[in-house]
Amino acid sequence: MSADDRCGGAEGGAPRSAATGRALPSGGAGHSPSPAAPVPAAVGIDIGGTTVKGALVGRDGSVLGTAGPRATPVDDVPGLVGAVVGLVRRLDAGRGVPVGVCVPGIVDEALGVGVLSANLGWRGAPLRRLLSAALGSPVALGHDVRCGALAESLWGVGEAEMLYVAIGTGIASALVIGSRPCPAPAWAGEIGQIVVEDPDHPGRRAPLEQIASASAIARRAAEAGMIGPGAGAREAAERARAPGGGPAAMVFASAMGLLGAQLGIVRHQVGDVPLVIGGGLSEGGPLVYDNLARGAASVTGRMPPPRIVPAALGPASQALGAAALALRSAQGPSAPAHQ
Repeated sequence: MSADDRCGGAEGGAPRSAATGRALPSGGAGHSPSPAAPVPAAVGIDIGGTTVKGALVGRDGSVLGTAGPRATPVDDVPGLVGAVVGLVRRLDAGRGVPVGVCVPGIVDEALGVGVLSANLGWRGAPLRRLLSAALGSPVALGHDVRCGALAESLWGVGEAEMLYVAIGTGIASALVIGSRPCPAPAWAGEIGQIVVEDPDHPGRRAPLEQIASASAIARRAAEAGMIGPGAGAREAAERARAPGGGPAAMVFASAMGLLGAQLGIVRHQVGDVPLVIGGGLSEGGPLVYDNLARGAASVTGRMPPPRIVPAALGPASQALGAAALALRSAQGPSAPAHQ
């Protein structure tokens, strides 16, 4: 069984239109298609909760140019499309390279629709169609975490098979098999929405990302009097390592323990793959990794303990992954593979 079979279908195969998902013509009946020349680069645009930024990326993952960041328009899809077009024009500079865009929230990649983004104020937005129309060419649209996972597999940690977990404002994951994020419908990987026991309020239950995301850890540490209002998870980690930081350390222990337990359950479903941690907590050291391992061990029977590693590309991963998505959409079988 191939890696693509295990994912329930290949993302490669015949080249497909990023706008329609339909197979592109192969040269006519009775004629073997001529191999296309490799596309040298693509533009990747990362639409974040606060900023939009982009990069011109070579086939080997090298960053050839950057643009942005610009403030992300909120409750303004036309303004968002305009911001993306401006960055693409600046990066493309008339080259006509493929374009990929990654977005947060709930995304239907097959339809090219932003199903829901509570922070940015869209629901059922036909983003791929709008962006393709504005640019006059097909656009590959992907979920931001899945794009980050693709870039890490190709050009970052270099794991062909892994479960990528982004811990930032929220928590989401993507399964990678054969250096390809497995095809997934909307809501796939939204592990931050799993409801768990709230360690700060016995008897209450809350979504996991309200307890274990970077923003939730900062809030909980502030509520425990360990850091001031407005401080972040980095300050909470510094306080946890300092003398008298026991309450802040307990916040990390409960947060990462709960997340680790959920990831341990997921591993029993997808197999013994490494866990790659991205997002704001990827540099959290033992406060993050030891507690994740403890949580995973709490639900693990005979399965070997997970190998847990930090992501390598940092905040550039999502724009890089959007570019890789564009290259694969444009190039098909000759697109960038695992390095």
